[in-house]
Amino acid sequence: MSYTTRFIGIDVSKSALDVCVLPDRHNLSFANTEPGIADLIARIRTYPGLERIVLEPTGGYERMLVRALQAAQLPVSKVNALLVRHFAKASGTLSKTDRIDAFVLADYGQRMSPRLMIKTDDARHELTDLVARRRQLTHMLIQEKNRLEKPDNPARTLIEQSIGFLKHQKQEVENLMRQCIDASPVLTAILQVLLTQKGVGFVTACVLIAELPEIGLLEKGQIAKLVGVAPINRDSGMFQGKRMIGGGRREVRNALYYAALPAIRFDPGLRDFYKRLTENGKPGKVAVIAVVRKMVTILNARMRDLILDG
Repeated sequence: MSYTTRFIGIDVSKSALDVCVLPDRHNLSFANTEPGIADLIARIRTYPGLERIVLEPTGGYERMLVRALQAAQLPVSKVNALLVRHFAKASGTLSKTDRIDAFVLADYGQRMSPRLMIKTDDARHELTDLVARRRQLTHMLIQEKNRLEKPDNPARTLIEQSIGFLKHQKQEVENLMRQCIDASPVLTAILQVLLTQKGVGFVTACVLIAELPEIGLLEKGQIAKLVGVAPINRDSGMFQGKRMIGGGRREVRNALYYAALPAIRFDPGLRDFYKRLTENGKPGKVAVIAVVRKMVTILNARMRDLILDG
């Protein structure tokens, strides 16, 4: 096999991993199990000049694969599925099968050079799973509480029992999150830095640790764009459209949005910043997003200092 730069796309499903290797156009398939992933890694190691492995998030089915690829020191990019679909349409690829999706992912990696994932340790992987479980429990609690609002519900007692169980589970998960942090000196140090920002509590800090490992490693504009709080221009010719946010990591943005509300009350600098924006005519929600962007910038700088000191 002659040496050339290679890009691999992996379409992940619950049971299978469909692989496309470019420019060779080799199509492979493996089971989405530990033995299957081991076979996949052994096979792709036979391709020299591997530049990037590209996959999409698939509701957690990709986690075992990502961890194995990172443990094998392979370059992995996890890309936004919507962007890849737009790329496929722009490239004239309208059909959709697992094999075609794998090709599109490899082609996206080849043409767009997406950012490589930050390598994370086992403690952060564990925390990521716990944060995801807490979010699931929170959503289930909201659903059950909404069902209680129905008058004369004959299942009211059962719903209340379910709410009690879910609250207990949520507390148990938070206890496990704290144990996970306490067991890792690295995560403990990161937590302490994040908690220096008013409005950021333990849960919000855990979301940032688990789902924004790039914090402290990027420039302020890059980290704001990654979170999805960087304003996007919509101008054309003489027309100047309203700048809006878009994309990014929704769960991180949501966590920081709710953290910004107490931060505006208790952080003098952010309170003055918010007040100045609203007095200049900015709508309240727009001003809150601007506070979120400022919080991200501040935390990014503090994390950079921690990394440099470490």
